[in-house]
Amino acid sequence: MKLRFAAPVSAAILGAIALGGCKPPPPPAPVTVFVRVLDESKAPVGNAELASQSQVISRTGSDGLAQITVAGREGATYLLDVRCPPGYRSPEAPLEIRRLDNGTAAPPEYVTRCNRLRHKLVVNVKATGAGGSLPVLYLGKPLTRTDADGNARVVLEGDALERIDLQLDTSDAAFAKIHPQSPTGSFEIPTLDSETSFEVKFTQDKKPPKKVVKKTGPVAM
Repeated sequence: MKLRFAAPVSAAILGAIALGGCKPPPPPAPVTVFVRVLDESKAPVGNAELASQSQVISRTGSDGLAQITVAGREGATYLLDVRCPPGYRSPEAPLEIRRLDNGTAAPPEYVTRCNRLRHKLVVNVKATGAGGSLPVLYLGKPLTRTDADGNARVVLEGDALERIDLQLDTSDAAFAKIHPQSPTGSFEIPTLDSETSFEVKFTQDKKPPKKVVKKTGPVAM
């Protein structure tokens, strides 16, 4: 669909053209521009709508690219609303494009963003001094257990900036003598897929020293 620029024309100008018997110059030929929509990791976003005055004029393909034909005077500026597909956040400000004749050069390309609403956070758990098979809980439910070396890997997904708490569960009697008891780590889902760590160093209760019983016998006088 073409974008057209409408400029007010005064009655005086129209009258002068009519009296002079001159025809107005023909409008410039339409030009093609491209709009590329990417997410925060620069991956293409398909099925994003481009709208002008509440009317959808183009959509991006699987490559994140949309083509628009722009008509109007040279240098005219247009505003496009970018409507991202479900699961993405649409930009608050409209995209500004200009009608420029590049001649034989490649059509101009404008880039805008549709950021994903949900992201992944990988948490590498390292529990030192607790042995293995320590449950890793989220919302009170086990996600996994540490291996014999005290390591575990947890993949979380949530809304950007959402807070998530993980807990190392020591409620089993087998872990009664280690400290701290059931420690918790708090994490925030980032605005980009990322990786972090949750490390806890446990200590064991020391065994009480053995009592030494001294043998007593008859005392020589």
